[in-house]
Amino acid sequence: MSQALPTLGLIGLGQLGLPVARNLLQAGYAVAGYRRSAAPEFEAAGGQRLTSPGEVTSACDILLLCLPDEAAQRSALDGTDGVLAHLKPGQIVIELGTYSRAFKLEQAARLSERGARVLEAEVSGSPPMVSARKAALYLGGEAGLVDQCSPVLKAITDNQFHLGPYGSAVAMKLIANYLLTIHTLAAAEAMNLGARAGFDPALVAKVIAQGAGNSTMFAIRAPMMAERKFSPAPGPFNTLDKYLNLGEQMARDLGCASPLFDTAAPYFRRALSQGMGEQDISAVIAFIESESGPR
Repeated sequence: MSQALPTLGLIGLGQLGLPVARNLLQAGYAVAGYRRSAAPEFEAAGGQRLTSPGEVTSACDILLLCLPDEAAQRSALDGTDGVLAHLKPGQIVIELGTYSRAFKLEQAARLSERGARVLEAEVSGSPPMVSARKAALYLGGEAGLVDQCSPVLKAITDNQFHLGPYGSAVAMKLIANYLLTIHTLAAAEAMNLGARAGFDPALVAKVIAQGAGNSTMFAIRAPMMAERKFSPAPGPFNTLDKYLNLGEQMARDLGCASPLFDTAAPYFRRALSQGMGEQDISAVIAFIESESGPR
């Protein structure tokens, strides 16, 4: 007789949490979820929206957290309707959110004190990549727990890397997004250069994507730059903001030279200061174009 699948809980059904939830539902898991606002897409996919983080925690065997920032994570954990008040002994909690390493360790300790077993699973990839199961999971925690959670993690993506103890995964995630920042600005420079050389931007995006100059960010964002399609945004400037700050701090703490990142980051921060936060980061090409001289 086949063993019944565990019931999963997912707190945080935003840009990243929603495609994660869909993948889990498509794999046959029952998923109870929570977000403060309505979640019609989650419910349409077969998920059950509950009324509080605590209710989700009580209803599930394995809890996944996918919240946007530290304040939201604290809010979900604390209070009479929070996660901590409803944890069951030995319950597994998988943290998908990205915060500073110190904060992640602090929150993991709080969960562990209540009897939870904690696993860190940083998602590297845009929401469309998650939907297509092409994102990567960077894992931090006990090897035995990684093995136990393997079926759930594989429902999200087959691309998984166990990097060491809890806290290891966020470091790799920051390295990945550090490089994403540089690659996106480089893609914008190349697209602007191609257009000024007289090529159709769509042709530049197509041709470069097939050769040695390609990167994942070029393949995703060059077509968006060519079409000037910056919203709806799979990766808005608002989302990148915390990665700019955390990645910059990590490089400083480690004494790393960062000439390319130091050049790229101000362009993305300029977009935020100019009210472009909801647009996709591919819109950074507008600054490259505006700074270019006459042909």
